[in-house]
Amino acid sequence: MWNILLNTILPIFSIIFLGYLLKGRGVIDAGFSRPANQIVFNIGIPAMLLNEIASAPFMENFNLPAVFCTLGALLTVLGISVVAIWALSIREDRRGTFLQSSFHGNIGYMAYAIAYYALGESSFARMAILSSFIMVGQNVLAVWALTSNSPEVRMNGGRAQLVLKNIVQNPIIMTIAFGIIYSALGFKLPLPVKKGIDIMAGMALPTGLLLIGASLSFGTVRTMVREIVSIGALKLLCLPIAGFLLMKAANVPDPLILPGVIILASPPATITYVMATELGGDPELAATCVSVFTLASAFSYTFILSVLS
Repeated sequence: MWNILLNTILPIFSIIFLGYLLKGRGVIDAGFSRPANQIVFNIGIPAMLLNEIASAPFMENFNLPAVFCTLGALLTVLGISVVAIWALSIREDRRGTFLQSSFHGNIGYMAYAIAYYALGESSFARMAILSSFIMVGQNVLAVWALTSNSPEVRMNGGRAQLVLKNIVQNPIIMTIAFGIIYSALGFKLPLPVKKGIDIMAGMALPTGLLLIGASLSFGTVRTMVREIVSIGALKLLCLPIAGFLLMKAANVPDPLILPGVIILASPPATITYVMATELGGDPELAATCVSVFTLASAFSYTFILSVLS
C-alpha cells in the first residue's frame, strides 16, 4: 500500500497541490482557469481518447456485462441516496445536489489520470470505452436528480431537452463515440495525424490536475458536515464496492474490473457545481464535495489499487 501511495498516488496529487499553491500565489486565476479548462476539456482529453480508442480493436476492449454492471451500480447508489435524503432529513434545496454528488464522478480528469499513470496505456482504451457509457448514465441521472428536486425546473419542464443537450454537447462523449465507430470499422489514424494528436494529448492530464488543485475550496465544510460525510460514504465507498460486487457476480473479466472500479470511485466532478447552479441545486454543497473528496480520493484510490492491482 505504501509503495502505491508514494510511487503512484503522491506524484499525481503533487500536481493537484501545485495547482492549489499557484492559485494562492495568484499565478492561476480565473483569467487562466476558464480558457485552460476549455482547452483541456474540448481539445486535450478528446485528443487523448481518440488516440487511444482509434488505435485499439473495439471488440477486444468492449464488454457488455461490464457496462450493465457499472450502470447498475449507479442506479443502486442512486436508490440508496434517495432513501438517505429522507432518513437524514436533508434540506429540500440540497436534495438534488446530494443525489447528484453521490454518483457523478470526475471521470475526465481524475479517473483517467489515475488509470493512465497507475495502469498504463495498455488498459486505457478499454477504460475509455467503458467510461463513455458511464458518462452518459451519470449525465442522465444527474439531470433527473436536479430537476426532480427543483421546483423552478419542474414548473418549466424540458427535462428531456436538458438531458439531450448535456450529452450532445459533451466533447468527451462525442469523441469516444467517434473513436469507437472508427475503431470498429477497422480504420487506423494516419501517422502525421496520430503524431499531432499525441502532442495535443500530452497537455491534457497534467493541466487538468493543475486546474483541479486551483479549484479547491474548503470554507463551508463546517456548515454541512452531515451531508459531506454521507455523500463521501456513498460516492467513495458504496459506489465502487457495488460495481465490484456486480462485476464479480457477472463474471466480468479481471482486466476490466479494476478500470471499472477506478471510474466509479472518482470523486465528484466540477461539472456538479455547474449543473447545480443551472438546474436549481446547491452550488455551495457541490463545490465543497468536489474539494473534500478530491483530496479524500488519494486514500480511497490507494486502497483500491492496493487490493485489486
